[in-house]
Amino acid sequence: MTLPYHPHTCIGPCSKPYRDAVDAYDQALTVYEEALAARPALLAAWRIPLLYPAAPVPPEPVTIRAHYGDPVWCGRCTRMIRQALDDLDDLASLAQATVDGHRDAGARYGKTGLHLKTSAPSPSPITDTLDELYGALVDVEDNWREFRNHQPRPQRARNGHARRLAISYLRDELDAILAHPASDAFGFATLAWQRRLRALTKSDAVSRRSPVRCRRCSERKMRLEDDGYYKCGTCGTLMSQVEHDREFAEQAEEQEAHAS
Repeated sequence: MTLPYHPHTCIGPCSKPYRDAVDAYDQALTVYEEALAARPALLAAWRIPLLYPAAPVPPEPVTIRAHYGDPVWCGRCTRMIRQALDDLDDLASLAQATVDGHRDAGARYGKTGLHLKTSAPSPSPITDTLDELYGALVDVEDNWREFRNHQPRPQRARNGHARRLAISYLRDELDAILAHPASDAFGFATLAWQRRLRALTKSDAVSRRSPVRCRRCSERKMRLEDDGYYKCGTCGTLMSQVEHDREFAEQAEEQEAHAS
């Protein structure tokens, strides 16, 4: 038996604790049903009636509430993705500046054609990462332009200006993109690129802050460290990514309950 998720569950990180709880319940229910089916044969083979093994206990039902999409992503996850998309160009510019040796947000990182690959190795893995980012952005832009019957994307040099234009187009179309039922890949990829560029720059303190309250001191001073853990700047409490996502979902639920 497989317990389905609620059909309107947000596909974003806010519902990860709910999905994990449903998956755990589903696995426990399978174990329980198998033990229940095997019990008659087990009792028939047991020779000491007074010492019969205890009956299997059914698992506790899922009590974590799902966060609903509107229609696909909830408002909070939509805001996270929008913020991540806004961060990409700033973070990419910071990374590019480490290659160029100055804070030139529009620094170019190559003039190869859109599909032309050179055989010479890149002088910096940062350059390769930024080129990969640009390719990912324009792939989404091209696919969405075709889906919406928009004009094809103009041919551009692969530089910081072209990256900003791609991000600007996706930002303008973001509400429609996230309303598409197949937008999960884009949403999670945008969040993943934000994390990847944060790790690459290691200098954007503002974007590494979390809105989650510390579970020990209740201060909103959680910050993503270089080792992938969130650390409270007040009391030093550490949270893994899984713990952080669980706290995020629970606090969002509390906020919704107070608002209603």
